[in-house]
Amino acid sequence: MADEPKQAADPSALAEREPAALPRLLKPRTVTLRTVGAIVGVEALAFVIALLTQSVMGSIGLVLGGLVLWSFHRRAELQRAIAGTERGRELLDLNRVDEAAVALDEVLARRSTPPHTRPLAAFNRALVALRLARYREARVRLDAVLDSGWLENRRFLQNFAPVVYASAMLVAVLQGDLAAAAAYHQKGRRSVFDLERHWFVAESFELARRERWTDLLNKFERSWEAIEGTVSGVGIRQLQLLKAYALARVGEREDNYRGLHSGEETRALLHGIRPGRFDHLAVQWPELREFMQAHRLTADAAPEPT
Repeated sequence: MADEPKQAADPSALAEREPAALPRLLKPRTVTLRTVGAIVGVEALAFVIALLTQSVMGSIGLVLGGLVLWSFHRRAELQRAIAGTERGRELLDLNRVDEAAVALDEVLARRSTPPHTRPLAAFNRALVALRLARYREARVRLDAVLDSGWLENRRFLQNFAPVVYASAMLVAVLQGDLAAAAAYHQKGRRSVFDLERHWFVAESFELARRERWTDLLNKFERSWEAIEGTVSGVGIRQLQLLKAYALARVGEREDNYRGLHSGEETRALLHGIRPGRFDHLAVQWPELREFMQAHRLTADAAPEPT
């Protein structure tokens, strides 16, 4: 399927671009080898100092002092990286997307950023690309995180793996690449840290993309309490949009739709969604975009300010 968006409210903002040069994510094995090399180097340095000063205790003291200073420096860099990543995520949640990109790029550009924190910043940077509807870039960035090795079982970020796989699945669904979405889903479900809450959004969008409206509405009916308890505010808004869309599509097939979902009001589900807020979800999904335009939820369909 072509990566170019079929429709966009703001072509300059939502157009696909070639992914920028991605930051290098060192694999755990590389970091281990570098650590061993550093230890050997420190031992050699201690030996040289002992020969020059003819004082074994003095050389050991100098080396230990250097290690203490280095550990404080690494701790400061770790805190700096975590703070920068959290700041980037906060800016993204506030819909200050360009500022989020800058904050996360700064974390990834610093050579001193600890290797095991880079995948977290890279993951959030992929979410920025998704918010800008740059699906290809988001997929490339997410694949780089998955290939980094830090999310594998018994690795530092193993509990984070299902979240990344679910995000990659969502991007693939929005692209219309359902085969890739299924592959991400299958791999993510194999994680020892797999939980249902990781998949509520991605699985719901996949059901909608496959036009399995009854299954989707039944899923909402069965799991909505769990969704409200575990999914973020933005995620719930997206699912409310999807639920309203599903009800509208069912209504198209059954003029006098009645039954389990007959009490749902589309306008109530869509109330409070700002025009343009979810344009990035429908760039390559014409039917969803048509629905959003009909309900004035896209930036180009928003009423002119008076």
